[in-house]
Amino acid sequence: MSTYLDYQLITRDLARSLDRTSKQVTVSRDTKYYLDNIGKVKSIDEFLKNDRLFKYAMKAFGLEDMAYAKAFMKKALTEGVDKPDSFANKLTDKRYAEFVKAFNFKRYGELATSYNGAQHDVPKNFSLQVGITYTQQGSSFLEGEIRNYIGKISSVKSIDDLMGDSRLLTIALGAFGIDAKKETPERIREMLEGGVSNPDSPANKLAAAGDKRYANFVTAFDFNQFGADTTSKDAVQFAVPKQYIANAGFSTILQRPEYTKAESEYYKLNIGKVTSAYDLVNDKRLLRVAMSAFGLDMDAEDPTAIRKMLDGGITDPKSPANVAGKAYVDFVTAFNFAEYGRDTTTRDAVQKDTLKLYTTKSQIGLIKPGADYIAAETAYYNTNVVKLRSVDGLLADKRLLNYALTAYGLDPTKETPARIRQMLEGGITDPNSPANKSGSKNYIAFVTAFNFAQYGEKAVTRSLAQQPATDKYVRQTLEEDAGKTNEGVRLALYFQRKAPSLTNWYEVLADKALSQVVRTAFGLPEAFAKADIDKQVKLFESKFNIKDFADPVKLGKFITRYTTMYELDNPSSPQMSAATILFAQPTAAGVSTDLLFAMQRLKKF
Repeated sequence: MSTYLDYQLITRDLARSLDRTSKQVTVSRDTKYYLDNIGKVKSIDEFLKNDRLFKYAMKAFGLEDMAYAKAFMKKALTEGVDKPDSFANKLTDKRYAEFVKAFNFKRYGELATSYNGAQHDVPKNFSLQVGITYTQQGSSFLEGEIRNYIGKISSVKSIDDLMGDSRLLTIALGAFGIDAKKETPERIREMLEGGVSNPDSPANKLAAAGDKRYANFVTAFDFNQFGADTTSKDAVQFAVPKQYIANAGFSTILQRPEYTKAESEYYKLNIGKVTSAYDLVNDKRLLRVAMSAFGLDMDAEDPTAIRKMLDGGITDPKSPANVAGKAYVDFVTAFNFAEYGRDTTTRDAVQKDTLKLYTTKSQIGLIKPGADYIAAETAYYNTNVVKLRSVDGLLADKRLLNYALTAYGLDPTKETPARIRQMLEGGITDPNSPANKSGSKNYIAFVTAFNFAQYGEKAVTRSLAQQPATDKYVRQTLEEDAGKTNEGVRLALYFQRKAPSLTNWYEVLADKALSQVVRTAFGLPEAFAKADIDKQVKLFESKFNIKDFADPVKLGKFITRYTTMYELDNPSSPQMSAATILFAQPTAAGVSTDLLFAMQRLKKF
């Protein structure tokens, strides 16, 4: 039973066997060279020209015999694997597609040999997310309506006040999915005056019937309960315009509140020191707050042009601000150095109104953070993400977590630590995992990037072209070393590695080594390999459910069967005939005589 025992000796402590292999002088030296240099490779041509790196990579994927075929491999690498009809995907041997997926120059370009989703996708996604504002999506009208709401809602003290301003009422109703154009003033007044305290109020009756929109609207604008203080509540000041924007189909910026607070404090402390347009333009933090309050992006403007706007004032119809549009007019009206000179920043329009606009718009997610903020957050993320080793580590660093969630369009203010943990710990491998069942593409992408469930502490440092490739190389070497003394052991190790991912028997027949193991286990002659493929598949299906290879116990029993049958056909010692093996005493490994009898020469086909 040498084949079975040798296989067991290796796999009983596979980690230790792999460690011994990795420490072989040649393996250790070649692996070090590979890891030291593969990340420096930026193109397919560079990869193919470095023989030492390329051959190492080819061996890692079991393609060592094809290392000479560089034109063939260049075609596979050039076309990638994203399209089903790419060269690698059309090849019957799936090892080529696996190789191209690991060295995916087609998708990742220069990052192909170092790509990691958590390290590379998240910063890119974050920049894209914070770069999306509703104003950039072509809604100057919406910008004006939101600014009008923010500026006037605090002055609304009663139902009559709200009903008397159609623009404010449209925003208030729209935030709760109610179309103001389809509602009569009488119906709206009836809802508001009825409140929500009485279960039989008009709004509550509709809620009981399944339409909760009016009850939610009245709960926010509950003048019956809060009177003149109603519109000072956060539910009215911030939640209403934010929800209105969401209902209108526009994205909002997921901005950390501590950033807004810090910038607001800086503005309050320093705006009074500004005595000229020159001072304002030269203080980027102040200028960003001032312009953002009026929906303007400082980073998109030339400082010289901003200075001309401020110096030109608004009295002349042809001044730069008047020519540029309403947002610029509002900005220059507040910061009218042309008219008020050094007293400009002592006015309420600057001291209070601008700051209120900035704070409110920030809280409802309407202000695009500046390039300096993005750069600072990205620098912090890049420095610290590589230190993460677990879900706990990510949840413990709120700054990292908020950055990561924002990158995938998830609002940190709406996500709980318990929900995030549940998603991350469930991973994405299981179709029934929380992330997959959520149906949220954003959450699936987030969990894919931070896949601690599958990759453990290497989740945010793992690159297919690096450590996974060296792991494959060591495993390949272990199998080859075993094959030097017993080919059956090599095949068993190979089958153990590949079988769990098999989904149909055609994949088995496409792989010479896999099909050899299966024929031997089933006691089929080599000539059976020449039979019609569909008939071979039908026979294999009748003997074994291929999905069972994903079960370690069932896979182990199958390989035991194979190693026993292999030993019968290929005795390790001339003295060990099939009969000797069959009538031997139970072995130390636990293979009894009864089992050997049962496995002796299965029915011939």
